[in-house]
Amino acid sequence: MAGRRWLLLWMLASAACGGVSPAPAERSGAPPVEPVARDAPTVILVSIDTLRPDRLGCYGNRQPTSPNIDGFAGESVLFAEAIAQAPSTLPSHATMLTSLLPEHHGAFFSRRTPLPASIPTLASELRAAGYRTAAFTGGGQIAPEFGLDRGFDTYGVNVGGSDFESAVRAGLGWLEENPGHPAFLFLHTYEVHHPFTPEPALLDIFDDGYDGPLPVEISKELLHRINTDETAITDRDLAHIVAAYDAEIRSVDSAFGRLLAGLGELALLEDSLLIFTSDHGEEFGEHGVVGWHSHTLFDELLRVPLLIRFPGGRDGGRSIDQQVRLLDLAPTVLATVGVVAPSTFEGVDLVRVIGGLTTPLPAVSQLDLPVGEIELSLRTGRWKLYPRRALAGDPFAEGPPPLAVRLRNLLVRWRRPFALFDLQADPGEDRDVVEGRPQVASSLSRTLATLAGARQCPEPVPTVVVDLATEERLRALGYVD
Repeated sequence: MAGRRWLLLWMLASAACGGVSPAPAERSGAPPVEPVARDAPTVILVSIDTLRPDRLGCYGNRQPTSPNIDGFAGESVLFAEAIAQAPSTLPSHATMLTSLLPEHHGAFFSRRTPLPASIPTLASELRAAGYRTAAFTGGGQIAPEFGLDRGFDTYGVNVGGSDFESAVRAGLGWLEENPGHPAFLFLHTYEVHHPFTPEPALLDIFDDGYDGPLPVEISKELLHRINTDETAITDRDLAHIVAAYDAEIRSVDSAFGRLLAGLGELALLEDSLLIFTSDHGEEFGEHGVVGWHSHTLFDELLRVPLLIRFPGGRDGGRSIDQQVRLLDLAPTVLATVGVVAPSTFEGVDLVRVIGGLTTPLPAVSQLDLPVGEIELSLRTGRWKLYPRRALAGDPFAEGPPPLAVRLRNLLVRWRRPFALFDLQADPGEDRDVVEGRPQVASSLSRTLATLAGARQCPEPVPTVVVDLATEERLRALGYVD
């Protein structure tokens, strides 16, 4: 009976969408949005793709990766446990902008499905309220073809270059064009994403004296050879790879400092709402893979930095330990500027959490997998319910395992479809305690099924056919062969 109960719960969670809420309406058919005042706060959302929080000084790193970000943290609210809803770029950013779980907004790179035009976004709601809107991004998985450009008057891709400094320069120039009008600016960069190509002078800050076999630049081809055991590395070599990643962060930090200085020169910083975050993290050997992501739902890929500077520096310097989600960003922005959030938004205003909201905010996260494959995790402040099928995520595996192994795994998953990790006792997520905590796992399974089935999935949309420039960018980032 226990096995059947687990199987039923797994089927409920795997269904992922239910029929409780209607599909979102077109903006043209939604209730009108009240216009904001002309002096409404400027809103700036900064997403540094693939940035782990534990590599920043304000999150405990002793390396000098982030002096400008650390200074900004002193004026901001720091969320110590911010969780992404996907370990990959497109579904995670779509969640940021729609406040919907990935299966509920339907934007997946592996499926080549864009964000449906019927779903309200942060940009579309702000524009309807009178904001002018612009984004300067690295393209790739968030190229315009994937639908995240909706609601933006301007949507630039690699304007002036692919580094964060280019995006900052373009964004500041755009803000200067019409300073008397409310503005929403979204800045994104892949500079911290593999391949790691740091300036040698920056690398020397973090890895001076390395004389091993690895080059200064850590290419995706080298990472592929490392992860397929064609190239063996030592702990010292791994430290060199992490140092290259840290040096890329230092470059981004310099550009972020220029953003802060530029906002000050435009007299915008003090009264702006400025959010600094990432879409997901990166793995450096915690579960067997180096310099890669998207393949598991472990915390090294789901925990992200989240710093919010509210207008006037309100609550600056505070650190919030309660778990929050990227799902909560869009509702927080709209509440701060005085715009009523659409009914489709699933997140909460984080000001309520800062004020002492004690209601748990469970974080559902999902792998970016092809149509028909749905793997969901559920994270609370203490527990992580983890789909057993995704425990051995290996993006470099060649073909399926032998039949006997597959049959054994199928039997194990039938009996126990989820693993359970106690994050307080085992923050590295190394010890499955589901056998000793069946009631906890059962309760979390029911919660996961409820959250996953709380809204209809969007209607199927035509798959994306990318242009040559986007294809080349995706290849450079390792998303296509």
